[in-house]
Amino acid sequence: MSSMTLPASGIPHPVRIALANARTSELYALESVDDAARFGPQAAAQVAAVCGEPLIYDRLFAGRFGGRPYQLADGAGFLAWAESGWRANTYFVFALTHAEAGIVGAIDIKSCDVSGAEIGYWLSANHSGIMTNAVRCIADLAGSAGYRGLYAVTDPDNARSQAVLTRAGFVADGTHERSGEAYRLFRLAPGESPGSSA
Repeated sequence: MSSMTLPASGIPHPVRIALANARTSELYALESVDDAARFGPQAAAQVAAVCGEPLIYDRLFAGRFGGRPYQLADGAGFLAWAESGWRANTYFVFALTHAEAGIVGAIDIKSCDVSGAEIGYWLSANHSGIMTNAVRCIADLAGSAGYRGLYAVTDPDNARSQAVLTRAGFVADGTHERSGEAYRLFRLAPGESPGSSA
């Protein structure tokens, strides 16, 4: 990690941690989106390209956007939203970056509730193989910052995301209701609490 400052409550930042792709051994990085300018002028377009990929768009944005495409302005809005969470110490968004492709994914801790915060993530289909390591890294960061629990929810049919969570030490814990929909709930397993994974 580079030099860090510790907010009154929250994750020390800036963060830049190298991650290896489990399939290719290629290096990526987990980086705090506390200053979007650091990612360069193409960052919004990179976010828009990944979020426009069919698997991500259909799961996360089709209903929200009423079917309209994910646009450059949406990518810029995501980056501004990510920065604001760090400024307020209320949620913490990280980009997954590649030396040539730039931003290829994101993962976030959705609240500052140290008793148990939700995580969420998305990743380009062209860069699979890094999300399990990214989730483990987020668990370590959260544990070091005082979080005592993490959880995630997935669509019932999202076997790929469920496999990521299982490999990262989360266990299935029933269902979670949100906006009238039932999702699968996963919690970080006992003994795999934030900060304890290798």
